[in-house]
Amino acid sequence: MPKDHELPAVPRKLIETPQELSEVCEHLRHAGHFAFDTEFIGENTYQPVLCLVQVATRQRVELIDPMTIGRGDMQPFWQLLADPAIEKYCHAGDQDIEIVWQHSGLITKNLFDTQIAAGMIGLAYPTALWRAVEHFCDVSLDKAHTFSAWDRRPLSKAQFEYAIDDVRYLPKIHALIRERIAELGHTDWMTEACDQLCIEASQPAEPRKRFMKIKGAASLESDQLSVLRELTALREQLAYEHDVPPRSFLKDEALIDIATRMPESAERLANIRSIPRTELTSYGDQFLDAVARGLAVPEDQRPHLYAPAEDSADIKRLGEMMWVAAQAICLGQCVTPALVTSQSEVMSLARLLHKKRTLDKHPLLHGWQKKCLGDKLLAFVRGEIALDLSMQNHLMHAHFHDHH
Repeated sequence: MPKDHELPAVPRKLIETPQELSEVCEHLRHAGHFAFDTEFIGENTYQPVLCLVQVATRQRVELIDPMTIGRGDMQPFWQLLADPAIEKYCHAGDQDIEIVWQHSGLITKNLFDTQIAAGMIGLAYPTALWRAVEHFCDVSLDKAHTFSAWDRRPLSKAQFEYAIDDVRYLPKIHALIRERIAELGHTDWMTEACDQLCIEASQPAEPRKRFMKIKGAASLESDQLSVLRELTALREQLAYEHDVPPRSFLKDEALIDIATRMPESAERLANIRSIPRTELTSYGDQFLDAVARGLAVPEDQRPHLYAPAEDSADIKRLGEMMWVAAQAICLGQCVTPALVTSQSEVMSLARLLHKKRTLDKHPLLHGWQKKCLGDKLLAFVRGEIALDLSMQNHLMHAHFHDHH
């Protein structure tokens, strides 16, 4: 067993056959916990193309080639990720977990994300892997390398080294950071935050909700939004059929232009310059059908995107005070505020409080965020607890005092 300061052995070749993968899976299962990462290319296809999977235990690092092994034969590895008896660790793993789900239909279980963990002990959030390696291992990684050609074979020497560095330090970081989280009493929060990440990253995005992310959507009326919703869902379907990213198939600007003008004839559609001529010729009728479907939606079932009005001075004061308190409450528990919430989220809670609206749907009043911040913040606003701030060794400490 390597000592704490030793790094795992690194490979000289890729794992390229189901038999080799089977041996690696056996090693990972026997170890009981391992680090993983993926390399993929996402800019040319509807779903990212998985090009490489890296794994590491305290003993060894392996680079698995899913392009050679094939989708079906990768299943034993995906099953390890879904096995709750084996702990997995990664850094900023949301996209990796999404790829696992896309390839296997399995939800990753028992994950420890070292980026979340860094925020749980008061380090910057989100923090890059190279910073975490520098902090915990006192090693400087070459940050300059980013590769897009992960599908090339053979991998270059630089790619090989970069891929190894993505996982080789994680076992040590995991051991050190987990210990600190336990000392702070944040283990349950950590588990819940990582479970939340795994569930959210393993859910297909609802095509009919994607219109809300389109730039410019907030300025549209409800009938135009209803059209935009149909157009965005249609673009999603066509992009899937052609295996291209949706925005490569048709830009957001074109969707907004069609939704704004709501053309009901081929002539009017043709006047919209942001639609490429080839798409207009091939799919013009489908665009018009989507416009008609959107306009046919009854008024009470049309979507609305509410842009909050200018806040009153009272709400602004309450929001600012709550944001200062929220940061102090988080920092006083050695949790980085950005991991838990944002100023806009706290401001939205201030609006609900000021208008005496129901609070139960607010994200700060659910899950680990409620235990870490939400309950204490409400108690502070109600005057049930006071915050005493002090600086010790350049760290902020917040002490909660019950007023009763």
